[in-house]
Amino acid sequence: MIRKAALLTLLTALLASPAGMAGTAAAVPAGRVAAAAAPADPLVVNEITPEVVRDGATDVTISGTVAGTPGAAVRVVVRYSPNRPLASRDEMAAYLSEQGYAPSNYSTRVQATPLNEAGKLPFRFTVTPSDLGMSRPGVYPLAIEVADAATGQRIAIERTFLTYAPKGEQIPKVKLALALPLVDRPHRADDATFMDDDLSASLASGRLAALLQTAQDTRDKVTWFVDPALLDDVRVLSAGARSVRGVRKEADPAAGQWLNGLRGALTGKPVVATPYADPDLTALVHFGLDKQAAASVQRGAALASEVLGREIHGSTAWPAGGRIDRDTLDELAISGVTSVLLSGDSLPVRALAPDDPAAFTSTPVTPDGAATLYSVADKPMTALLADPTLSAVLGGNVSAPGAAMLARQRFLAETAMIAFERETAQPGLPDPSGQPNRSAQDGSAGSAKTSSPTVIAVPGSHLWTPDPAFVSGLLQAASAAPWLRMTSLGSVTPGRGGAPRDDLAYTERDRQSELSRSHLAAIRKLERKAEAAATVTVEHTDLFHAAILRLASASFRGDAKRAASFAQRVKETIDRRITGVSVLDSPRSVAGSNGQVPVSVANNLDEDIEIRIRVTSGSKSRLAIDAPGGTYRTQPTRVLAGRSQLVNVPVIVRGGGGEASISVQLLTDGDVAYGSAVRVVVRATGYTGIAVVIVGAALVIMLAAVVMRVLRRRSRRAFPFDGTTAGGGPPEDRPDAVPAERTQSP
Repeated sequence: MIRKAALLTLLTALLASPAGMAGTAAAVPAGRVAAAAAPADPLVVNEITPEVVRDGATDVTISGTVAGTPGAAVRVVVRYSPNRPLASRDEMAAYLSEQGYAPSNYSTRVQATPLNEAGKLPFRFTVTPSDLGMSRPGVYPLAIEVADAATGQRIAIERTFLTYAPKGEQIPKVKLALALPLVDRPHRADDATFMDDDLSASLASGRLAALLQTAQDTRDKVTWFVDPALLDDVRVLSAGARSVRGVRKEADPAAGQWLNGLRGALTGKPVVATPYADPDLTALVHFGLDKQAAASVQRGAALASEVLGREIHGSTAWPAGGRIDRDTLDELAISGVTSVLLSGDSLPVRALAPDDPAAFTSTPVTPDGAATLYSVADKPMTALLADPTLSAVLGGNVSAPGAAMLARQRFLAETAMIAFERETAQPGLPDPSGQPNRSAQDGSAGSAKTSSPTVIAVPGSHLWTPDPAFVSGLLQAASAAPWLRMTSLGSVTPGRGGAPRDDLAYTERDRQSELSRSHLAAIRKLERKAEAAATVTVEHTDLFHAAILRLASASFRGDAKRAASFAQRVKETIDRRITGVSVLDSPRSVAGSNGQVPVSVANNLDEDIEIRIRVTSGSKSRLAIDAPGGTYRTQPTRVLAGRSQLVNVPVIVRGGGGEASISVQLLTDGDVAYGSAVRVVVRATGYTGIAVVIVGAALVIMLAAVVMRVLRRRSRRAFPFDGTTAGGGPPEDRPDAVPAERTQSP
C-alpha cells in the first residue's frame, strides 16, 4: 500500500497537466514534490473512430496511451452519459470546464494495470452506440480518465464529444464558410531594404511554406485573404539582388517557386485582397490618418491583381482582431468596402427583456453568421460574423499528440449542436433569432424545417501558423458531416428576421491594443516628409508611399522595438532623398543700406525639380527683408538635374549693419516645407553711405582749392608787386614801356 501511494505521488506530481484543446487534466496537489522526470502528457487520446457515428451497430474505437512512472498501477475509465445528449452549446462549454455536468462511468475498465518499463500503457476500447446509451441523435459527452489503481484518485482526464447522427434521420443543414489568412509581417522598410532575412527561411520550410501547402490542399469553397505586401516582398526577393540591412544578397529562386505555386493553388478559389500590409485600421482612423487607411484599401486590390494575374477585389475588410468601431466602419464604407469580417462577439445579440416570452425559451439558438450594418455611406454594409468558438478551434495549437483529433471532434460537435439546437427549442415559442419555432407549426417536434443557419470560422490571428494536415483533415470531416454544407464567404448574406443585435462593441482594452500613439505620430511626420519628396520633382513620384503604408501594419502591435527600427530606417531613406536638394549655406555679405543677398539652391537629384524659396530675417534689428511682411517668396523655380540656381533676395541694412542671419526654407509647389530651414550668415555694413559722405567732402575740398587758386591769380593781376599801376610787374617789364632816361628832362 505504501509503495502504491508513493507511485501515485510521483505520477500525479509529475504528469498532471492540461491535456489538449478539448480536455483538462487534474492539477498537482499542493505540497507534492517531484522526485524523477516523467513525460509531460500523462494521457494521450489519439483515436476516436468513427468521428461521427451514423449506425447504431457500428463499433466505436477509443485508443490512446498513458505515460508515467514505470511500474505504477493505473486504471483507464471511459465516462459517458446514457440517453442524455447535451442540449446546447452552453452545456457543452460547461461540460468542458467541469461546471455542473458529470457523465457516469462506462462499465469496461482497465483494472490495476501497471505501466511497462518505459512508463507507458497503451489502451483500446471498442464499444457500440447502444453500449454508450446513444438512443437518439445528438451530441454526447465522452471522457477518458486515468486514475490511480489503489486510491481511485484522478491523474488525468480528456473531455470530448461524440456526435450521433444515424442514417435516415432528418437533420437540419448548417452552411459553413471558412476564411483563411495568407498574411505575414512586413520584411522591408524602404522599398530597397529588407530588415531581416527571415522571409527566405519561412518560404522554404517555415510558416509560409505551411500556408502554401494548406492552400494547395483546401477546396474551392474556402476563401483566402491575401496580403498584397507579402506578395510584393516575395516578388522583390525573387527578382534580383537585394540589401539586407546594408548587406547585399543575391536573388532567392525559392521565392519565385513559392509565388508560382501560390498562383496555381489559388486558381479557381475565392480570394480577397486585404488592405496593403494588413494595417491597423482602427488605430489609423483614431489618429486622424484616414487618408492612409483609404490608400491601403485601394493599393491592396490593385497590387494583388497585378501579382496574381487575375482580378482580385478588396471589398471585404478583415480588421485586426476582428473588431472595429463606428468611425472605422464609416471610413471603410467611404473607401468602397461593402462587407467586414468580424468576430461574432463584436456585434452581440441583444438581450431579451425579462417579460419577453422568448426569454423563457428552453434552448438558445446560435444566431446567423451575417447581419446588416449602416454607415455614413448610402448603401448598407454586411457584417460577416465569425463564430468565436469555432474560430478558436480552427486556429488553435494542435502540435501536441492527439490535439488535432480532439480539435476535430470538438469542431464537428459544435457545428452539429448548431443544427440540433434548433430542434430542441421549446415548441410554440420563438427562438432567440426572432423566428417562430416551425416544428410546433407543423406538429412535429422533431422536424428539421427551421431555416438553415450560416456559421463562419476563421483563425483568431492573421499571423496564423497552420498545420496543413489538420486543416485538410478538418475540411474532409466537415464535408462528410451530414449536417454541414460548405459555402464560400462571398455567398453569405444576412437572412430575414435575424436576431436583433446591439451596436458594435469596441472596448477600452481594444483601444489599448492598437498601435502606439508615438508610432502613429512618427508615421504622420514621415508621411509629410514623403509627400514633400514626391511633389518637389517636376514628375511627381510616390517613392515612399508603400514604405509608409507598411509602417501601419497591425503586426507591429505590441512590438514597439521592431516598429521603431522600421520607422527609423524609412526616416533615414527619406532624409537622404530630401538632402538631394539643398541651400548652400556659406556666408554672404552685403554692403550699403539697400542691397541683395544671393541664395544658391543645388539640385543633386537625377530629376528636374520645381521649388519655391521663402526667406525671413533672423536678425531684424540689423537686416530686414525688403518684401511685404518682411518675408520674401519666389514663384516656382525650375532647377535642372545636377544644376544649381541663384536667387537674389532684396534686403535693408539697419543700425550700421554687422553680422546677421537669414532663414531660407525650401517649399514644394504646394507650399509644403521641403527639409529643414537653413540659416545663412550675412555680413551687413553701411559702407556705401559713408563712402558718399567721404567722396562728397573730398569734392568740396577740391572745389574750394580750385576757387582759391583762381581768386589768387585774379588778385595778382589787380595789385602789382611794387605798388605801381595795375598791369602787373615793374614798368620796365611792360612791352610798351619807355626807358626812364628817355623820359627824363634835360
